[in-house]
Amino acid sequence: MTEKINKGKSMLKRVIKILTNKPTKIDRPVFTKYFEKENKQIKDLEQLLKISNDASKKIIEQDIKKLRYGHIGENNVYYELKNSFIPMICLHNVRLKYKGMVAQIDFLAITCKYIYVIECKNLIGDITINSQGEFIRHMKNSHGKVISKEGMYSPIVQNEKHINVLKEILKQELKYKNKLKRVESLIVTANPKTIINKTYAPKYISDKIIRHDQIIDKIQSYESDNKTNWVFIEDDMRKISEILLKYHKEAKIDYNKKYNLPIKGDKKYNTYTSSKYNDIKKEAYSKKNQVKIKSDEELRRLLKTYRLKRSKQDNLQPYMIFNNSTMEELIKIRPKDLYELRNIRGFGETKCEKYGKDLINMII
Repeated sequence: MTEKINKGKSMLKRVIKILTNKPTKIDRPVFTKYFEKENKQIKDLEQLLKISNDASKKIIEQDIKKLRYGHIGENNVYYELKNSFIPMICLHNVRLKYKGMVAQIDFLAITCKYIYVIECKNLIGDITINSQGEFIRHMKNSHGKVISKEGMYSPIVQNEKHINVLKEILKQELKYKNKLKRVESLIVTANPKTIINKTYAPKYISDKIIRHDQIIDKIQSYESDNKTNWVFIEDDMRKISEILLKYHKEAKIDYNKKYNLPIKGDKKYNTYTSSKYNDIKKEAYSKKNQVKIKSDEELRRLLKTYRLKRSKQDNLQPYMIFNNSTMEELIKIRPKDLYELRNIRGFGETKCEKYGKDLINMII
């Protein structure tokens, strides 16, 4: 009986807030997980440079550069959100781990109408999105001439995977159903020099990709839609934030293993961090027994066959797996592990994760 009364009071409270046009007392952005101006992982890696060998030092320096670049981009997005005066609860750098699923989310913004899942991309080069929704990166020289182009993993698909984990948490832990329709995906490009050609992009993709200085206008356009009613009162907004913080789990990195660092005595270099760049893991695929070294022609044939097979599986053009120039570099360098593969043009963390193991096993 008491439980029914409490539920009735809770429902009445919600109805009153909606009818009185005051779903929340929040009048500006409130961060429940802050953006940190100083990136701890960068500091850790700078310290590791002092004890690393020449081979690992190059990899660490590359990771520091990438982290700094990404951090600047996220700082641009943070600045826009913080100074927006939009009533919302925000979280930065949330790594959700739930029932075996993991999602690394750059920014979450919770308003009375929507939950925005924001993927921040500090892209290098110019990007074209074709009519099939494929992302193609164009790299230019100092004279503005395109010197190479390559396919890249769709940030739309990447963010949808994050959203699926988020929705599962909200569905199971907060019993949300219809409210899950109010989760919106936004891809924010933080590099002001990057040009994105969306002329032929499908509308559902084009609408979700914006520059960092457009993020406030985009959110306000959603919020000002009079056809959309409030679905979250302040209690809901805070509950969502709390449940996400509950399932936020820092990722553990074994720096000794990742960078093959020298271990002095029992000292190990470990850290906990939730940076998405920690998914770049060193995986050596060494073979104890001697193997027959493949000729260039044989390896080229194997790579072409693999490229064609994967392009059909992933519904991509073959050159989007890797182009001919990248293939020749694979044949020439013959990377023995993911560290070496990442140093080849066109192989970032996503492609290494997706194709790396197959390619290394094929090469060695």
